[in-house]
Amino acid sequence: MIAADVHRIRRQSLNSEHKVQGRMLDSDASSAKTLTLVAIILQSLFFILGLFFIIAFLAVILGTTAGAGGATASFPMVGLGFFGTIFAFGFAIGFIWILLEYFLVYKKLSEERVTEAETPALVLGVITLLFGGIITGILLIIAYVKIRDSIARHPPAYQHPYQQQPPPPSF
Repeated sequence: MIAADVHRIRRQSLNSEHKVQGRMLDSDASSAKTLTLVAIILQSLFFILGLFFIIAFLAVILGTTAGAGGATASFPMVGLGFFGTIFAFGFAIGFIWILLEYFLVYKKLSEERVTEAETPALVLGVITLLFGGIITGILLIIAYVKIRDSIARHPPAYQHPYQQQPPPPSF
């Protein structure tokens, strides 16, 4: 065996380290992928619904202030601008959060890199729970548990050379 073959075999083992099973995910990893997709869809629906209600609210407020004398109405325009800025910031965070769930958890599971999706699923699930996304947070935490089950069932086959081995027992 020449050095190029050894290098090729080592590179293949490194690339396949995070895959659970050849070309297919096992049942736990597949369930985690489905749960993550459901969480993303629900969060997107809540995002769109909230956006619709804010636009309707702003339309009603602007319609009320326009009919009542413009900028000198009972609801000051400064307050409306501040209110709109807060909600725009909240919706930007919500949109970024949906993208994080997609790219850090769902896409990694789609690419069969199960071990890389483990920590983001837990972190995003806990933070989502803390900030009010009860349903999506619970779904992401259940996906984390399924990912852990999948990893426990199929541990990575290759150990990195930079990981320290435990010292041999001394007699």
